[in-house]
Amino acid sequence: MNNFHKQPPLLTILTALAAERKILANPPAADITIRQCGMGCESAYRQALGLPAGTMLGNIGVSGGMAPGLAPGTIILVDGIYNQCFRLSCLKKSYHLNVALVDMLEAVLREQGIGYRRGMVLCVDEPLLTPADKAKAHDCTGALAVDMESAGVAEAALRKGLPFFCLRVICDPAKRGVERELLQGVDDRGNSRPFHLMAAVCRQPRLFFGLLRMAGDFSQATAGMRRAWDVIRQPLLDFSSAESAARSPDGNGQGL
Repeated sequence: MNNFHKQPPLLTILTALAAERKILANPPAADITIRQCGMGCESAYRQALGLPAGTMLGNIGVSGGMAPGLAPGTIILVDGIYNQCFRLSCLKKSYHLNVALVDMLEAVLREQGIGYRRGMVLCVDEPLLTPADKAKAHDCTGALAVDMESAGVAEAALRKGLPFFCLRVICDPAKRGVERELLQGVDDRGNSRPFHLMAAVCRQPRLFFGLLRMAGDFSQATAGMRRAWDVIRQPLLDFSSAESAARSPDGNGQGL
């Protein structure tokens, strides 16, 4: 984790998984902090709310696809969040993100030739593991993807008066299910547990092919994340620096 700067960072990004954090933290930058918050809205919210005051908050991570036809590795540029996380009463039903910030990121992705979809995501308390569950949620909300942290970070950004952005990358597509037993490969803090995963496969060999498929999807998702991050990190810093300079003397930002 890159914490060697003395002043609050221009940009703080929260990820659920250690693997996501490692991608975003390389190479390290003095004005960027990457924080691993673990799984779920509650953890994401409390981590984000407890961070030192900075200039901008972001949430980047892999997601389950809900809209048909979104392949692993597809970038989702989030412009709004439907919230169905009910463990935190302070969370709102929906969040609409800073339009100027989303428009800037869209222009960068388009200019660099990186494919993406812009739209809403759904934030939930429990993962949607079957194609049927994903299709039902998509029909009800129109959301492109599903995650478990974005609403928590969005609420913290709102309370801290900071601009917020969210970028998700499709891992398992809408047509593909994920065996619940394979979720044992990651703990609640977002750290990998390879021995737990292999133990589950040894107990149920049928999981082996699902594990290979999941590993392939995750590899494509993280490759897409790396490509997007390489082109948006400097524009985000520039936007955050300009935002900081434009702030009023009382320190209030524009929030979401």
